[in-house]
Amino acid sequence: MTSGLLLTFFTLLLLVVFALLASALSNDPGFVMVVWHDHQILTSVGFALLICLLIAVALIVIFVVLSTILFGSNYYYQRRKALTRRKTLMSLDVSIRNRLVNNYPESFASMEEALTKNSLNLRPFNKKKGSALHLLQADVARLAGLYPAAMEHLTHIDSDDHELATLVRAQVCIDSGDLAQAQNMLDLLLVYPERGIMEPVRESLQPHFDLQVGRLWTRLACLQPWKMLSSHLLPQPKSIDWQAWLQALAAQELPVDAEDRIKRLQLMMPAEVQAEHASCLFALLARAGATFAAQDLAQRVLMERLETTLLDQWMTFCLVKSAELPASSVETVLQSLEQRYPAQPDVVLARVRWTRHAQAGLEGQDDTLVLDRDAPLLEQLSPYTQHALVQRYLLVWKLQRADLDDALRTALLERLNGSH
Repeated sequence: MTSGLLLTFFTLLLLVVFALLASALSNDPGFVMVVWHDHQILTSVGFALLICLLIAVALIVIFVVLSTILFGSNYYYQRRKALTRRKTLMSLDVSIRNRLVNNYPESFASMEEALTKNSLNLRPFNKKKGSALHLLQADVARLAGLYPAAMEHLTHIDSDDHELATLVRAQVCIDSGDLAQAQNMLDLLLVYPERGIMEPVRESLQPHFDLQVGRLWTRLACLQPWKMLSSHLLPQPKSIDWQAWLQALAAQELPVDAEDRIKRLQLMMPAEVQAEHASCLFALLARAGATFAAQDLAQRVLMERLETTLLDQWMTFCLVKSAELPASSVETVLQSLEQRYPAQPDVVLARVRWTRHAQAGLEGQDDTLVLDRDAPLLEQLSPYTQHALVQRYLLVWKLQRADLDDALRTALLERLNGSH
């Protein structure tokens, strides 16, 4: 009803304007002169206005007719749409196939061809394209090593996808070597949940979003392992690859404050995670000089279960640090293991190693092989001579004999090296 009243009002207003114009022209028709080269046209103002109006109406009619034929016709529209869709799908097919064989540069080029040049609706960097497609193109550009192109796509993300864009930015920074900026991006993602902020898109992608944050954090931790121990923002413990991080820590030189940092690492790791990766963590603690922390970890784990790698590491550690460690604590662990695993070769070997060392200390000797002293102990290992670790230590002890000739020593060394 409102539109009808407005139409009536403007129609009446137009009629009034035409009436006033006609009255003015009837009193003073005026004239219009058009001169072009040797031609001259002289006419009244009213007739000139009528000619202009007719020309405008004719142009409008021609434009409407041409638009209807070329674009408005359903046949031509569907034909053009089908052609564009076919080009788009063909380019997407090329993109997908190249991505599956890790040819990311060609995949990105084909994706840009499909989503930017061929499509009717997906124009470059506009709202119709959608954030998700920009995220996809940014990720493929990252995999192709086209980091500026990836960042360009990430500037056209809707606010709903802000955290996903931050996640991709962190990946781009890690891949391009900008580790400081990558840590800033990850800290930004980690601080949101602590403030009680959870975007709908991130919430809908749980728990995979947090797992991906943990994986990226682990990648960064493996690239700068000791530095990450000073970070106060951590992802969920279950999303961190602790094994990879511990191996990266072990592969680098120890900093000056390694003992303090390792103790901080223990505080960061839940007890069950420490038990799961006890062998790697114990090696780090022992290497950093955290004697009592290493001893406490090994005893806690070995009192709960038998882990052969940790048992061997711990016994070597105890033999080296025997002057600092109370013998009663070592005996407690060994007795517990012997009660639970009475015929386990690794447990028997640990007992033999500890007893040999204790006897040698009482006699004021070193740990070289003394046949009379060690014969009863070696007899305990005779049922387990096929066990790889037992074989290795038997060879080591033979090499410790002072009466070996060079040929035999060389042969034993070759066997020892071949047993690794």
